[in-house]
Amino acid sequence: MIKENSGKIYRFKLDHNQGYGFAEVYDFTDFSEFDGRIIYVYNLVDEEQKTEYDLENIHKSGIAIGPIRIMDFPGTRGKYALKYIGQRSDFLITEIPITKELNEMIIRESNWNNFERWYRSDNFKNGDFIFSKYSELRNLETRILSSTVSVATKFTMKILIDNNKDVAEYYDLNEVGNYNMFVQLINTYYSLEKATELLSKTKNPYIKETN
Repeated sequence: MIKENSGKIYRFKLDHNQGYGFAEVYDFTDFSEFDGRIIYVYNLVDEEQKTEYDLENIHKSGIAIGPIRIMDFPGTRGKYALKYIGQRSDFLITEIPITKELNEMIIRESNWNNFERWYRSDNFKNGDFIFSKYSELRNLETRILSSTVSVATKFTMKILIDNNKDVAEYYDLNEVGNYNMFVQLINTYYSLEKATELLSKTKNPYIKETN
């Protein structure tokens, strides 16, 4: 881990005027240039921007989503800029996190519990897979690469769900990108029962209906 680039906290704007969230970034590009950029999002949401922040209060709110692999480190200038607000020395992690992996085509099914070829990234050695039940690794993240914009969208979706709001009233879930984030979110951060309920109200845009 590159310590001088890790533990940095940023404020970002949520979608649909839901306020502002906070994320902490880690740099493992010394371990993997491809997916060594990692972000966690905290539970704390502020309705308005502030001029000063207490990093410890942000940390105490707990992690909402993550560790998510991101394509690039947050930019602090431009249209999708994040606001850098400080750096913590008490790191959340010091080693690159374990992920869940699937040895199948993931887009064919929205309920990830229905796949049988899941394995942990630390259970793949010398070309051999050790498969697990999805319930055993449900709360692990994947290595799917995201932009900081899509991370903000995913967290906004979580806030909407947690406040008993219909995500489809805010996002077009027929749009593949939105649907993918929705599926990733509910299959990782919600129970099988809750995910099944949410999926029952949506249609998989990859599957074409026939008459």
